[in-house]
Amino acid sequence: MKFIPSTLISIFMLTISGFVFAQSNSGIIATLNGNKITAQQVDELLKLASDEGAKITPEVKQRVTNELIIREAIIQEAKKTGLTTKNDNALKLKLAGQNAIVELWFSEYFKNHPISESDIKAEYDRQLAASKEPQNANEYEIAQIAVASEPEANDIIAKLNGGATFDAVAKQYSLDKTTAQQGGLVGWTLSGNLTPPINDIVPNLSKGKITSKPIQLGNNFYIIKLVNIRPFKLPGFEEAKNQLAQQMVAKERERAVSELVKRSNLKIN
Repeated sequence: MKFIPSTLISIFMLTISGFVFAQSNSGIIATLNGNKITAQQVDELLKLASDEGAKITPEVKQRVTNELIIREAIIQEAKKTGLTTKNDNALKLKLAGQNAIVELWFSEYFKNHPISESDIKAEYDRQLAASKEPQNANEYEIAQIAVASEPEANDIIAKLNGGATFDAVAKQYSLDKTTAQQGGLVGWTLSGNLTPPINDIVPNLSKGKITSKPIQLGNNFYIIKLVNIRPFKLPGFEEAKNQLAQQMVAKERERAVSELVKRSNLKIN
């Protein structure tokens, strides 16, 4: 059962259970180095907890009060020691505020553009039909190395053909740091989900082989390795729907941002 909103859980773990405060006639519950903790502040957080589905009990109200006091103590100490402006902390605080606004915007967007279970089922049926097409008979596990120039890519292909391991070369040279940390491994995918012309090249590779020439995508050049291949079978709807819903949300977020930028007066120098 959910008692408190997720935004408060981490601080609640620091709560000292011995804190007990009673509301005075003035509405001031406590003061900390002269700063007031008020009943209004408690009520605001309780409303947030209630909106997120929490059951408001005396225990939750006490925890919210403790939360406010602990936060006030930490904030005062951070300001006193200059932590909020140390190094790049001011920028981090600014970005945290912007990230909160972005997520609030997306939350409001999905209230007005919800993805229903029928939407998920329709996408599942579309993928089920696509999985029966010949080009989707198999799925491919691929790895990649991305570099900035064609000569560098050709040098890397020569190293790999000379016996260097793809894993080691990817970790050392690849510009895609996320996949580089995994030895270039991207994961399993259908050829139809790959960017052209990679979608046509991968099915024609033999297992364990790399592309003979660099592939240019945007400003970078890629060397692709087919790590493994297996027959593709779409799981049942109940098994697939959670992951499918996440994919649909991610795509809708991208689409929403794209539409927002199109409506904006954007000028890039």
